[in-house]
Amino acid sequence: MKQLLYIFPVMMSVSLLGCSNSGNPATQEVANSEGTTEEEFVSKLPDSAPVVRVASDSDFAPYEFKDEYGNVSGFDIDVMNAIGEDQGFRVENYTDRWEVIFENLDSKNRDMIAAAVPYSAERASKYLLSDPYAPLPSTLLYLDESLNLNSLNDLSNVRIGVLDDTVQHEFFSSGQFKVKSVEPYITTFAAVQAMAQGKVDAVAEDSGALRYIMEDLPSLQPQYFDYEDLTAEAARKVLVIDKDQPELLVKVNAGLKTIKENGTYGKLTTKWFGEDLTSAVLEQEKAMQ
Repeated sequence: MKQLLYIFPVMMSVSLLGCSNSGNPATQEVANSEGTTEEEFVSKLPDSAPVVRVASDSDFAPYEFKDEYGNVSGFDIDVMNAIGEDQGFRVENYTDRWEVIFENLDSKNRDMIAAAVPYSAERASKYLLSDPYAPLPSTLLYLDESLNLNSLNDLSNVRIGVLDDTVQHEFFSSGQFKVKSVEPYITTFAAVQAMAQGKVDAVAEDSGALRYIMEDLPSLQPQYFDYEDLTAEAARKVLVIDKDQPELLVKVNAGLKTIKENGTYGKLTTKWFGEDLTSAVLEQEKAMQ
């Protein structure tokens, strides 16, 4: 176990540094620290184009994260750049901690949020929410095969790690299903690391985020139990827009529609999640209707 704890942060950093922006509609090649080239998004819009201030949580790979140089990368960043190019606005990215991301939107310091935010009726009453853009349900990740999780009724002796102040935290703390304990952490990586250290038995989070983290730990043989389907609210990720900007919502939804139809969305989901999620997101949209 000591060896595992040693390699955990090293392998995670390699994962983050290995990502590129090849899915962007406008890119240029730039040299990285290893002397090889990778593609970086370059907007084709004029400097006079309107600017949309987009807040993201920089600690939630692969949706968004910072590399060693402080550059923000991830699925949400690529999606917003593609939407902006299609709809004629430049994206100005801000990295905000999850704890304050909605406060900055409420105070009008941001125009919208792109941070894998799950739909909820409460959010729909307070903000403008886009069409779904990331159809990935919540899952339970665990390492001990003997747990054999197949039902939410199998958790009475399971300690669950969660990202603090999330739908997963709220769900497992509600008492709807009996669990041994619910332990909140400041990042998903911290929760996964706690599981590797034996402090919790499983981690509940977005399936895309957990599978992305575990890709670089092949020796651990992770087990997954997807306890939601595409109709669940947590599986319905939306872009959150200031309630006083309905015109921006129209543009965002129009841009989403375009990139789903022209193949850009499929390329981006394959890049960041390992599969084309176009059919899944269209199925989700149909179910929501």
